[in-house]
Amino acid sequence: MINNNFVGTWKLISWESKTRKGKISHPFGKNPIGYITYTEYQHMSATIMKKNRPNLKMSLEEMSKGRTLISRPWLLINGWKYIKAGLRYFQASTNYISYSGKYEIKGNKVVHHVEVSLIPDWTGTDLERTFEFLSDSRLVLSKPTQDGNHHYLTWERV
Repeated sequence: MINNNFVGTWKLISWESKTRKGKISHPFGKNPIGYITYTEYQHMSATIMKKNRPNLKMSLEEMSKGRTLISRPWLLINGWKYIKAGLRYFQASTNYISYSGKYEIKGNKVVHHVEVSLIPDWTGTDLERTFEFLSDSRLVLSKPTQDGNHHYLTWERV
């Protein structure tokens, strides 16, 4: 069991990406929705999404049915609805991040040991973030990207 300032649930206030030249963008728009939870037993879970994502207009059960019928001739006639739903599903998944696992604190960094993730490539990896507590109820997690940008996620304790 660990006792630290991270323990609790935090709501995402903003996500900014800053280039080396100082240009600021918002990867999930200016009002992303998200929560990150840290437990005293060193487990964490994060979920972030873009606000107002479009509906799929088809249930996941119906989409699964389309996958199993893909090799049948009727797909040429009726398949467009599955193709359109698949494209909407792809678009929705590109505006959503979710992962969880264990975490540890190393100096001014928190390391998320990803055990499950919407993004398959993250599973089994470590996501390292620099942290700064602006107050007891405000946390900033940041990370540089390979292209020299920096992401800043500001969280408020719930």
